[in-house]
Amino acid sequence: MKSLNLPLTRPYFQGEELQTLSDVLDSEWLTQGSYVTDFEDSVAQYVGVKHAVACTSCTTALHVGLLLQGVGAGDEVIIPSYTWIATANVVRMVGAIPVFVDIDLSTFNIAPELIEVAITPCTKAIIPVHQFGLPADMDRVNEIALRHGLAVVEDAACAIGSQYEGKAIGSLGNLTCFSFHPRKVITTGEGGMLLTDDSDISQQARVLINHGGSVSGIIKHKAGTVEALLAEEFREVGYNFRMTNLQGALGVVQMKALDDILFERRKRAELYNEEFSKIPCIITPKVPAYAQHNWQTYAIRIDADSPITRDSLAQHLLDAGISCRPAYMACHVQPLYRSIYPDMILPNTEKALKEVLILPLYPRMSAGEQEYVTETIYGLIYKS
Repeated sequence: MKSLNLPLTRPYFQGEELQTLSDVLDSEWLTQGSYVTDFEDSVAQYVGVKHAVACTSCTTALHVGLLLQGVGAGDEVIIPSYTWIATANVVRMVGAIPVFVDIDLSTFNIAPELIEVAITPCTKAIIPVHQFGLPADMDRVNEIALRHGLAVVEDAACAIGSQYEGKAIGSLGNLTCFSFHPRKVITTGEGGMLLTDDSDISQQARVLINHGGSVSGIIKHKAGTVEALLAEEFREVGYNFRMTNLQGALGVVQMKALDDILFERRKRAELYNEEFSKIPCIITPKVPAYAQHNWQTYAIRIDADSPITRDSLAQHLLDAGISCRPAYMACHVQPLYRSIYPDMILPNTEKALKEVLILPLYPRMSAGEQEYVTETIYGLIYKS
């Protein structure tokens, strides 16, 4: 087979996106508008929560979520180190201190038994991350949080469409935050969303994302009286975390395709699992009985006793025109956090850093493209 040029992922567009975006441009209403509201409603209905608040990113949604849980200066927030740097950074943004714990190596998610060890009188919240779209063990996380009086803010950046014990991620009773970055299951370019069943939190979130103003842009846009225009008040410092109408329009169309996207991702993940289960040195992803995975990312581990290293396999794939990502991110080894925790050792996280490799997976990945990936890997391993 000739050499291909395969990306790690590709967004799934149906054709309706262009017309919908054109409609927004024709309306000349580009900031927060009706499409944002429709997108929020569609996500809330799909997940099964009362409220969804669209933001500029999952990072800003997490920022707002922590603030609304009262997390601030001097508080500690327990998070896995094996996560994108934003999870740690938002804790710092609200003045709190991230406390890193290790992961369960079989799922790459936070190890619940280590959460309890990390709790101190200063602990205020836990941010479990549904890594690669696979739900964390939320029963155990929530039980620990309830027993110690801690807030739970779920970093579900990768997890829209995943389920925990038959319930959609986002509907487990905690504040939950999604991302719509282009690498996620559905995309609005950039964008995020905070989900909650609490009406007060939803209303407070809408104030915070709108510079602290009491009147939304949509209400002002539709105002028909001077009194309505003069009703706005600012009682607290807020932020410009508002999603645009262009992003909302893209999100509305993307939500229509979500079930199809999930079906195609799961089908391709199953094929990878079947093929790689034949290779002893490759450890395929484990999906616990409690979870239904959306397969936002397909990540294998190269066993430490393998005849090849993870890095040599990664280079072999890159040379063959196949995009891949060695490991992921461990916050505690980054200079920003190593200066705070110079002696921290998290064995499973550091093992994942050396052994994990992310492979291409996307809904319209052809059988030939996927075969090219598997055959390229076979070729290196069995030549070694």
